[in-house]
Amino acid sequence: MHTLRWRLTLWYGGMAAAILILLAAILYLNARASLLDVREADVKDTADSASQILKETGSPDSAVGDIRRRDVRTVWAIGEVRRQDVQVVIRNANGKVLAETAGDEEPPGINPSDAAYPEVWWDGRYLATTFSSEEVPGVTGEVYAVLPAWDPTLRRLLLIEVIAVSGALALMVGFGPKLAERALRPLKSVSTVAGELRRGRLESRVNLPDLKSRRDEVGEVASSFDAMAESLESLFEAERESKETLRRFVADASHELRTPLTSVLGYLDVLEESGDTDPTVRHRALKAIREEGGRMACLVEDLLVLARLDAKREMSVELVDLFALVREAADNYPGRRIELVSNGLDVPVLAAPEALRWVVSNLISNAVKHTPPEKRIVVSVDREGREAVLRVADEGTGIPEDALPHVFERFYQAESSRTGEGSGLGLSIARETVEALEGRIEVESAPGEGSTFTVRLPLSEKLPVKGISAKS
Repeated sequence: MHTLRWRLTLWYGGMAAAILILLAAILYLNARASLLDVREADVKDTADSASQILKETGSPDSAVGDIRRRDVRTVWAIGEVRRQDVQVVIRNANGKVLAETAGDEEPPGINPSDAAYPEVWWDGRYLATTFSSEEVPGVTGEVYAVLPAWDPTLRRLLLIEVIAVSGALALMVGFGPKLAERALRPLKSVSTVAGELRRGRLESRVNLPDLKSRRDEVGEVASSFDAMAESLESLFEAERESKETLRRFVADASHELRTPLTSVLGYLDVLEESGDTDPTVRHRALKAIREEGGRMACLVEDLLVLARLDAKREMSVELVDLFALVREAADNYPGRRIELVSNGLDVPVLAAPEALRWVVSNLISNAVKHTPPEKRIVVSVDREGREAVLRVADEGTGIPEDALPHVFERFYQAESSRTGEGSGLGLSIARETVEALEGRIEVESAPGEGSTFTVRLPLSEKLPVKGISAKS
């Protein structure tokens, strides 16, 4: 009885039963009112006929006798089914009965003031009225009908209603659960898929086109459930990828830190053994420790930058002249052939100056590192539509084709670039910084022909970048 189909059956069956009982009661009361109207009409017609005969003949006996015969003729003439148990009593001024019809019930004894024709008095058992005749002074007629405790017509109607309501309830109880089960059958598919999801089968779907095409609550539930399952699968997949990325990040960071730390510990052992006796060894060991310490410091700083980017912390942004920033970064390499190209137009962008400066410096530094001194590096700043475009093109060693999809991954270093310098985080930081500024970074390269890194940022419209707060 706790299942949904039984609850639905009882709920709707109870509502239907209440409606049926209400309709049956209304029908019964209307039928009873109609019968009362008929009986009231009988009383009025009889009173009218008796008063008319009394007026015409002046004889109470004739009025009582003729009205009975007239009623019989009228019934046979018009074919009405009207009960002839209306009683007539005619009294004189002293209340003595002058004439009356034969009846088992005593007259109600009403006063003319209670109901004078055509008014009809009703006390629950009697319908009665009175009349008087000007031609026969002092004579008063009483016309009444006695209502039975159970009218046969009403009794039959009530019996029919009880049988109809009982039959309807029986049908509801018998077929209601089956109909409810059929209506709820699609939800079993949803329940089955929910169980599979609970057991970890995130790819499970309701996947019933005929069910989803239904334009009712069940169809909405099926569609919403599949959408929820897809969202859950995406969330769990994203979580797995996040955990895997974090695991690789920790492993790579540990590996990158372990190498310089091992070197520092090794040089400390050398200092302990020979540092006091050999100044050359001491100098070489201290220099190496300083270099490895600087390498670890750079790596830790890069990791902190990545952590801030991962946390999506807000950066204070302001209008930056992209070409001026590029020229400043290129001036740090006076001995290299770095050519700056511009169309002479201002290229303002809304960005965090230090973050954007780091991106430009990193791209130029990579180009310098992988390009022979005699080769040139071309850095161009231009407008393309609503974008500011920065390109850093070199004539260096290039990037192998199989390495191109991975150059922006954290700690990734192509085999051709593993010179012991760098941590493999620079391009990853550059990409995430550019994306935080609502831009994008691309690379084109061919081994032996050089590489071109392209940064695209939205031109400034003096509006804060989404997710980044501007300086006031």
